[in-house]
Amino acid sequence: MLIYPNDIAPEKLPEITIISALSVADAVEKAVSKEAGDVRIKWPNDVLLNQKKLSGILTELCFLPNGEKYVVVGIGVNVFQKSFPDEISETATSLLIETKASEGSFSKKEIIEDIWEGFSYYYKIFQKTGDLSGMKEKYESRLINTGKTVKVLDPKGEYEAKALGIDERGRLMIEKDDGISFIDSGEVSIRGILGYV
Repeated sequence: MLIYPNDIAPEKLPEITIISALSVADAVEKAVSKEAGDVRIKWPNDVLLNQKKLSGILTELCFLPNGEKYVVVGIGVNVFQKSFPDEISETATSLLIETKASEGSFSKKEIIEDIWEGFSYYYKIFQKTGDLSGMKEKYESRLINTGKTVKVLDPKGEYEAKALGIDERGRLMIEKDDGISFIDSGEVSIRGILGYV
């Protein structure tokens, strides 16, 4: 996905990534039946189906020679994979695996269109508010980490904290013994205490 937000600052990229994750989660939920499982997000942007990674997102701000900016959002959704290598088979999945459906049950075109439709909807809200306040509640309703103890993988040293939700900038709000603080996705990542989630 390519967008030309000339007014966007580099520090806003994590917010674009969160908008993208929410769009993918909505599209996946539309593609599968409720019986197929729960669509959640692992902060900041891994979309999960039945607690396994179904989609990943990378966002990059690029500059043209004339100084114009554009954002490239790379979205990968596992749709038709029937298996994964042993080293990720416990944490990765596809629509085909989770729904036990036939390949003809899904349309990549429809999934892409639904992602774009969702992104356009959320991005308009983002442009109006200037932050994630207009979709914070919706994102948090999908956030699998909320209320859980997570392992924060910080270059300065790993530690454990309780995930509480996000703020309007998409930072993860965490609670440690010394109080509440916020972490940026560009600086750290998180894992579950016993594994990926």
